[in-house]
Amino acid sequence: MISNLLAQNAFFKGLDPAELDLFIEIAEEKTFANDEMIFKEGSKGDKMYLIISGTIEIWKSEDTQARGSRLARLREGEIFGEMALFDQGPRSATAVASLNKETKLIIWQDEKIAKLINVHPETGNKILNNILRKLSHRLRIANDAIHTLLRANQYVAI
Repeated sequence: MISNLLAQNAFFKGLDPAELDLFIEIAEEKTFANDEMIFKEGSKGDKMYLIISGTIEIWKSEDTQARGSRLARLREGEIFGEMALFDQGPRSATAVASLNKETKLIIWQDEKIAKLINVHPETGNKILNNILRKLSHRLRIANDAIHTLLRANQYVAI
């Protein structure tokens, strides 16, 4: 089942079964209860996640107590937290398991992925190119949303 989820995900496009197995070997599976926090905005970003089952909501807040605005609702087969693989910066938002009794995730530590990429550079190049494509796609969507918001603000009467 996990290999099927990986094979269908854009992050793992073009990887053969043996290469997918390399990622399965370094993965950890964990279950989260409804409304359980996966990570908090501002915390250390050192993991990437794949949703096996359930739903994750991504929240951006203006203070550390409230959830604020929901940025995304992610479902089975989607990956999140991948920015941690590149910038080692703090989490830019909060991730919470939601809408289900339980949510199952695959978790990859950034150090294990870096080691895999160093040992298997061809596989590493494929996965990094796929991640960069996905990040670029998300940035384009964010740019469109920002543009829409800026245009809407131009027409607000005072």
